[in-house]
Amino acid sequence: MSTILSRRLCEVLGVAFFGLALLWVISLASYSANDPVLFFSTADGRPGNFGGRVGALLAELAFQVLGYGAYLLPAALVVIGWHYFWVRALSAPWTKLAGGIVLFSAAGAALAIAFGRLPIGGKSFPAGGALGAAMAGLLTDQLNRSGALVLVLTALFLSLLMVTQLSFGTLAAAAGSWIRRAATERIAAIGAWREERRREKQRQDVIRKHLEKGASPEAVEKAVTKADAARAAEGKRPALAVAPAAAKPAVAARLAAASDEDEHDDLTVRAPAARGAEG
Repeated sequence: MSTILSRRLCEVLGVAFFGLALLWVISLASYSANDPVLFFSTADGRPGNFGGRVGALLAELAFQVLGYGAYLLPAALVVIGWHYFWVRALSAPWTKLAGGIVLFSAAGAALAIAFGRLPIGGKSFPAGGALGAAMAGLLTDQLNRSGALVLVLTALFLSLLMVTQLSFGTLAAAAGSWIRRAATERIAAIGAWREERRREKQRQDVIRKHLEKGASPEAVEKAVTKADAARAAEGKRPALAVAPAAAKPAVAARLAAASDEDEHDDLTVRAPAARGAEG
């Protein structure tokens, strides 16, 4: 019973986190500097924010502290809600928490260094919020702008490794394997297409040769069918196999036998024509 209750509670918490993430997104997207916000604005009337007064306050706080990095908060809420909804334990929670703190700090600092201040909803904010501006000021004082940007980008990559528990080496190996497989399949398809064209050319050559000899349509059809069967049997053999020296006499014998069969077919085709001429 307790297990069922705990599962139900986790599902309820997951749905609650999903709803909070959705509310946060629409509040950020509909932010306006003209909305009355508690502690920040004394304007009268109702706010135009889709989240109402609560949404206007959430958006104002988020943009003041994080700037455009505020859009990372709904993503974090979705991840947490997903784990709660499916009752999945969060692996390495402290590592991911530390990675999340580094991610927000580095993202805000990168935005502040790259863009300074940006307009949001008709109001100018530090691009990375107060947190990003403070981090950017501290780093640029010690490392200058270029050095601070290199350090911030490095911190961003490290934070992604900590938060997602992914290995870029594994991703690169998987991408390389997929590229090699796709290239191999493409090369094989091109080879099959060229082989099919070669076989069709041989088929047309056989038809033309027998027509030039004055063979009947039935004889031509028989010769073409026989040639197709021979090529199909040949196609079942390994295409890249190289015959050893000891097998060369046997290959020559098979080729000679095939040549004799072609000559026999030619004689068979010529015999009715010769008898007709004698008659």
